[in-house]
Parts: sequence; C-alpha cells; structure tokens
Amino acid sequence: MTPPDPVSFLPVSDLPFQILLALGEGASHGYAIGKEIEERTDGRLNPTTGSLYQALRRLRQDGLIDTAEPPAGEGNGDPRRRYFRLTGLGRQVMSLEVERLESLILVARERAL
Repeated sequence: MTPPDPVSFLPVSDLPFQILLALGEGASHGYAIGKEIEERTDGRLNPTTGSLYQALRRLRQDGLIDTAEPPAGEGNGDPRRRYFRLTGLGRQVMSLEVERLESLILVARERAL
C-alpha cells in the first residue's frame, strides 16, 4: 500500500489544525487538548466533546495521530483517558500547512493587509 501524500491533506481545517498544534509538544489526552485549544484561541474555538473526539477519530483514521502512553509523570492517572500523539505523517502535514500559511501571510503583508 502506498503511503498517503502529505499534500493531499492540505489545507487543514481549523479544529484539526489546532489539535495537531496541541500535540506538537508531545502526547496529550482529549480533555487537555480541548482546554489548550480553548485557551490558545481565547475561547474563539471551544470544541464540544463530540466534535473534539470526532476530529481525533478522523485524524487517527487518516494516520496523522496515534494513541500513546501517558507522558512520564502522568503514569497512573485516570485510566479512562486516552492519550494521542503526532505520527511522522502528522508532522509532515503540519510542516507543509505551516509553510502554506506563511506564504499566504507573506502575500498579505506585501499587499499591506
């Protein structure tokens, strides 16, 4: 089976982008991902539990994230928590998306917008 082309995932919509961004520093569980997104966007994006877990499920199906062990220090926390992490493909997609957004910002600045 041929691995998916990272370009085929572009552009990345807002909630999946924010989830992938939250996982950029390492594994995290769904509730923490949602809280980070809410805080980073000053409440502009406050995903419901349903929309967050639906997006996490889709990102996992697409191979951009995978389940993970809890980070060191969070060992025997709540056993119901499922931790997620970026995959290599997820990092490639984010890198390409960041480049795409940077090029758009550059054009906007050149046009004094």
